[in-house]
Amino acid sequence: MSRTGVQLLKWSPWPIYVSMGVLGVISTLINFMHSSNFSLLLYFIGFSSWVFLVGSLFGWWSDMLFEGNYKGDYTSRVKKNLRWGFGFFVTSEVFFFLSFFASWFYFGVGENSQVLLGSWPPEGIQPMYPWKIPALNTMLLLSSGVCVTLCQKCVVSMSKFSEWSNLTNKSQQKKSFFMRWFSKKKKENLKFKGKKLLNLWKTAIISMVLSIVLGAVFMFFQSQEYIWSSVTFSDSTFGGCFFILTGFHGLHVILGVCALSICLVRIYLNNFCFRRSFVGLECAILYWHFVDVVWIGVFVSVYLWPYLFLGN
Repeated sequence: MSRTGVQLLKWSPWPIYVSMGVLGVISTLINFMHSSNFSLLLYFIGFSSWVFLVGSLFGWWSDMLFEGNYKGDYTSRVKKNLRWGFGFFVTSEVFFFLSFFASWFYFGVGENSQVLLGSWPPEGIQPMYPWKIPALNTMLLLSSGVCVTLCQKCVVSMSKFSEWSNLTNKSQQKKSFFMRWFSKKKKENLKFKGKKLLNLWKTAIISMVLSIVLGAVFMFFQSQEYIWSSVTFSDSTFGGCFFILTGFHGLHVILGVCALSICLVRIYLNNFCFRRSFVGLECAILYWHFVDVVWIGVFVSVYLWPYLFLGN
């Protein structure tokens, strides 16, 4: 039975540490993009900021797992607040990408495209061919989304078999034919449940591993596309918008793979069936589906649209 109410937790330093790590990473990134002399000291500061940020995130997540799974501090009201909070975060990410899509379409069909550029893509820029790496990446991400959904269904089904009643002591059972028959059926039932639970656990792990591997392969092919691409960041607004859209999406894929990897470890340790709490898994899968949907928009707008309708 779920407990209601809001549990007051102890003071945590992790939000401040994460903010400091983000500040260091963003500051060094901006300095790297606008400075021609990027010194060794700035490289060290940037690397240290990344290490500090990642370490703070893992420390924060470890405290949340300990509070939710082992201390039982997360009541039903707290879990509801976590779901709502993550939903607002994904909504902010939607508007984040909408701003980049708005820039892409404005430069493609807006006044600047007709007056300043003359065409979209601009003259001399060859649009990316969409039916090789972009189409393959689309299939990889969609397949990964199917696998992660299968994993979620298996984990939810596992919770139905996680609570087993123990067999009564044989010495306390009457030696009647009915009790021997009942004990035999009960053992068979528990054995059947154990096999089904094991199969669900294996399926959940395999499907999550496939999702992570497909996401990693997507990142590899995306990096290869950057290497082979004839478009650069300085090729007018087309190149800038192209690399901003695909680059930020790739960054979100990296974060999604990290979140799914943590969920994989938790599935292996059977954390989600303990207390039957799936908030972490639900949020990670929601984020991954958001990444899938954004990539469909990127594929249609950034790859298909310039090549099929506006390419030379």
